[in-house]
Amino acid sequence: MSVRVVCLALVAMASGLSCGGDRTKPPPAEQAAALGGEVAARVGTDVIPMSLVIKVAIALHITPREALRRLVDDAIAANAARARGLDRELPASWRLTAARGRITADRLVADAKLAGPPTDDEIARLTARYWREVDRPASVHVVHVVAMRPKKPDPAAEASARAFAEQAHEAVLSAKSSEDFQQRAKALPHPGVDVVVQPLPAFTRDGNVAEGGESTVDEAFVKAAFALQDIGSTSPVVESKFGWHVIRLEEKIPEQRMPLAARRVAFTDEAYTLRAGAATAERLAARKAATSIEIAPSAEQLMRSLVDTTGHGPNP
Repeated sequence: MSVRVVCLALVAMASGLSCGGDRTKPPPAEQAAALGGEVAARVGTDVIPMSLVIKVAIALHITPREALRRLVDDAIAANAARARGLDRELPASWRLTAARGRITADRLVADAKLAGPPTDDEIARLTARYWREVDRPASVHVVHVVAMRPKKPDPAAEASARAFAEQAHEAVLSAKSSEDFQQRAKALPHPGVDVVVQPLPAFTRDGNVAEGGESTVDEAFVKAAFALQDIGSTSPVVESKFGWHVIRLEEKIPEQRMPLAARRVAFTDEAYTLRAGAATAERLAARKAATSIEIAPSAEQLMRSLVDTTGHGPNP
């Protein structure tokens, strides 16, 4: 039975159309089921398939005969509702539209599931999106002090920044901890030089931040950080596009890679969602291409007159 039949049956019953009244008496279940094949009954142009009868019987814990009787009743009520134009009246028309939308979405998800488990290509795309959780390379944690490069080219200011970085290197070289490193760096006077002292989130050898965010780390900085071998070791002064750094290695984090088979299981629901989303986008694109859309010049003014832009609801 079509989505329209189910929705209209609900509308009809809500309008007082019960099994009684001046309706055509439904045929006996045995007669309807004798139509053969997958068709259990026909009510006007509506077809009730055997598969739906079985689903209703199982869901409601009733016999197939009783399930068929109820479906025939609903179909007749739906036809009566259509004849009275109830499907075109508010709020029924909006509810029917919403019901069709929900059922269409459910069907698209069901079709996505029927296509099988995630393919290798889908796993690769999802791995690229969730690499931090399932395919994270080795990363490092560091703390650093940087003498910032002047915003405008200034040889004298650049020389002062480099000199501070050299001084900072000597001061933090024997630091016993991250806190000690930061305290020593912050204690150094730096007149005329912008200085930043901070620990950084873990990042990988390709410069991607491994602990949230989409930012990347400067290539020269990454190379110097991964060149440090021992925890607690300190780099020489390193120049990047941001300025002159001194880096202390705090932690080496080993790679964390989920096996492909486990990823296939973990990404199952996400793959179904992406498939359904792609199918929805394809349908919408086809509808838009086949539908003429015109926006009236007065549309914006009309919306302004109906909706209060301050967020307090419709204008009086």
